[in-house]
Amino acid sequence: MKVYRELDTLLAETPTACGLGNFDGVHLGHQKLIDELVTMANKKGLESFIVTFEPHPSKILCPEKSSPLITLLRQKQKVIEAYGVKNLVVVPFTRKFSQMSYEEFVNCVLIDKLKAKLVVVGYDFRFGSGGRGTVEKLIMMGREKGFDTLIIPPVTHEEKVVSSTLIRSMIERGDMREARALLGRPFSIEGKVVAGEAIGRKLGFPTANISFSPEIVMPAYGVYAVLVSRAGKIYKGIANVGEKPTFKSKISNSQPTLEVHIFDFNEQIYGEEVEVYFIERIRDERLFSDAKSLAQQVKQDFLKARSILDKMQEPKQPIPYM
Repeated sequence: MKVYRELDTLLAETPTACGLGNFDGVHLGHQKLIDELVTMANKKGLESFIVTFEPHPSKILCPEKSSPLITLLRQKQKVIEAYGVKNLVVVPFTRKFSQMSYEEFVNCVLIDKLKAKLVVVGYDFRFGSGGRGTVEKLIMMGREKGFDTLIIPPVTHEEKVVSSTLIRSMIERGDMREARALLGRPFSIEGKVVAGEAIGRKLGFPTANISFSPEIVMPAYGVYAVLVSRAGKIYKGIANVGEKPTFKSKISNSQPTLEVHIFDFNEQIYGEEVEVYFIERIRDERLFSDAKSLAQQVKQDFLKARSILDKMQEPKQPIPYM
């Protein structure tokens, strides 16, 4: 997949089919849009493009109210590519860009730069200054300018409309099963393995301390059965998200952490990039009276995590592991 990061240098060589949106999470609704885009592009002999925005518009327009992200740009890019899209346009979203009218966006971006003959958007898509561009206006302009518009209706799961907002709330309360169902794959956090306090090693279960972006949505504190992608391989493991309350008093400036123990693994991976896929929450994070009590609980957690992962079915959608 070819990636364009500047509008100034973008100029499609042939007519295109364009899908527009923020695509945070690239969930089932987004996947429906992408599937339709790729199918119609192939049918009509058009080059497929996804157009998204970085940073998320809410971070520029109302930063005090912006929500954390389900997927960072690199993760989003991997998932979109896995569904067969040929080109990705990452539009730098600035205050100046936000002032572009919807008519100017259609004329200057979709027509002049992308030669769009088909535009695919979700039912609630809005664009242009003040969000004045609606799907109805996009359809009308398409008729005037010579491109077709395909509107993707709401996608539901168990009578709930799939949305980034709903998935984010599931992650924040630790409901990884439901989040996985709506994402079509497990929620994941990627980051670099950094030096920690070595508390797990002292207790007999060494952990990898993961440094991750503060922009990503924080799962509910607790212990999770996880899969870990590292250097093209997948490992089973267990993770703790939180503040390590049993040892918190001994650690200055304690901040929420993500620590992972990989089963049957003893390699040195400091400095490496990994991706942690959250499969199921096992229990809350809690305070133990001493290290011995914690170690006994961890042994039980290991058994439960292994059982969960051993029973895990293969996802219906492809997971773009690192």
